[in-house]
Amino acid sequence: MSKLRRADCTSLFFLLVLIGALLIAFTPSSVKAQQPPSKDGCRAVSKVEYDSAKREYLLISKGGRYIRTGHFWRSSYWWCHI
Repeated sequence: MSKLRRADCTSLFFLLVLIGALLIAFTPSSVKAQQPPSKDGCRAVSKVEYDSAKREYLLISKGGRYIRTGHFWRSSYWWCHI
């Protein structure tokens, strides 16, 4: 049986730390994605409406602004009155 070198143990430790950090960072949080940014004056909108406003450069206007919350794989879209 061969002995583990110190460099092998160090690299294995950092690999395990990296995997743990990635698992923590990408843990889905459905509670955070469902809540509006501020409860007063915001309404949920569809992704189609958000993308249409983005394409027409209307994410921020005089009447309000569109906001995307959540992660890139599970986003919620809101329109909030200013």
